[in-house]
Amino acid sequence: MSLSESPFRCCLLGPLFSLGSALIFPSYWFLDRFLSVVVVTSVERSQGVAVRIVCLLGAPLFLLLFAISLPLAVMGLLLWVPLHQVRRPFCYQRSSSSRVYTGAKVHGPRTFTIISANLCLLPDGLARFSNLGHTQWRSDLIAQLLVAPQEPAKNKTGDADAASVCSAEDVLTVVESVAEEETGPSGDGGFPGQVAVTFPPDADFLCLQEVFDGRASRRLRHVLASSFPHVLYDVGPAGPYNCGFRFFNSGLFLASRHPPVAAKYYCYPNARGEDALAAKGLLCVKVLVGVSEEKQRIVGYINCTHLHAPEEDADIRCDQMTLLLQWISEFQSQNSEGEIVAFDVLCGDLNFDNCSPDDCLEQKHELFSVYTDPCRGRAGQERRGTVGTLLRQELLYHEAVKTPENLRRTLLSDGERKTYVAAPLPQDVDEDEPWWTGRRIDYILYRKSLSVLPAVVEKFQFVTQLAGLSDHIPISLHISVTVPSLPHCE
Repeated sequence: MSLSESPFRCCLLGPLFSLGSALIFPSYWFLDRFLSVVVVTSVERSQGVAVRIVCLLGAPLFLLLFAISLPLAVMGLLLWVPLHQVRRPFCYQRSSSSRVYTGAKVHGPRTFTIISANLCLLPDGLARFSNLGHTQWRSDLIAQLLVAPQEPAKNKTGDADAASVCSAEDVLTVVESVAEEETGPSGDGGFPGQVAVTFPPDADFLCLQEVFDGRASRRLRHVLASSFPHVLYDVGPAGPYNCGFRFFNSGLFLASRHPPVAAKYYCYPNARGEDALAAKGLLCVKVLVGVSEEKQRIVGYINCTHLHAPEEDADIRCDQMTLLLQWISEFQSQNSEGEIVAFDVLCGDLNFDNCSPDDCLEQKHELFSVYTDPCRGRAGQERRGTVGTLLRQELLYHEAVKTPENLRRTLLSDGERKTYVAAPLPQDVDEDEPWWTGRRIDYILYRKSLSVLPAVVEKFQFVTQLAGLSDHIPISLHISVTVPSLPHCE
């Protein structure tokens, strides 16, 4: 049985929720525009006087329009807030192009490919605090690049300012010109690590973080639908929660080629500071990936999360990891029906790395005894071939990192990597180590246990295709499992 597409049990509540959102939108947009002219990116700052003139003219105007629109927003909140309390904490989109299983039986190994990426698709004004603007333009281009290996993406140059940040034409040229992936330095112990220019063309799942903006989410869903017929979005309970108010959902977004048969969202109760504004948590999804010759279902578990961000709050992140292990166990015990489990993966932005002394508590957490990290040698030491996934925000538009090919060369260079990848914490840590990775805070982990089919990691990729479009390096895991029989499915 697949998920219901409506997040409400009563069909009348959906239109009311949409009406409330529509009434809030003008105030949201004017406030976002106000921040967009006040907070400038490094590219705009280099334009000098022109930017200051726009700020002087635009800021008072958008602030005035925001004040005028507030009565509408208050009316919208009177509908939006109570409906959030009865709404399922995620929405499900099933594309009309999705097909059911053909019933064909396939024996032997099967590879599943998972991509995880933090896209920083916040409202435009907030994204600028990370030196990233033009959220709508970026979301459209990112979506095209995610499906470009499967189908040609159309050129889109966007606004003149956006094009000066990262030309869509330049990025899409890379997709068409790179015929095969380029492999990075060989890892220790046979670690199949690669730095690839393009996303893998055969991805089964996209696990995305920081898709906070509703219009950006809509653009992603529209473009991805042709390749990923199942999408879970708008994940997390906004509104009043746990003696506070969540202005944003979790930002999690899951796109799948395989139908979800169960899903549940768990919200972290211990957020603090700016992270308390978003309903961060854990999304657990059970997907149907095949049927054996004996007609036994073959399923997989995808768990996606985004942990607490402030660097000094290691205790909060450790508590969240303890909770997510409990929740995953609870979800799987409640939804297990004696199927064959092909894989169990956990992915997302964990906001700590495996090389910083300041992150030693998180590095030693029980999580890493339950799930295997392909990039990790041991606590505090990465495997050779691993590179950091967090870029220095102030340098995002330097020539060395603003195109996919340049970013790949930079990641493969010991000296350049130290310049453009975020440094371990504290920043005065000794950098004279044999293989300096920088901060890798994006993870795809997989479980080895008797209840899951034996898995082999075929490839682990650090993908540079979003150069200039995000401050994170996307990652992908290619994991091979041998199942009794597995039909082709979409």
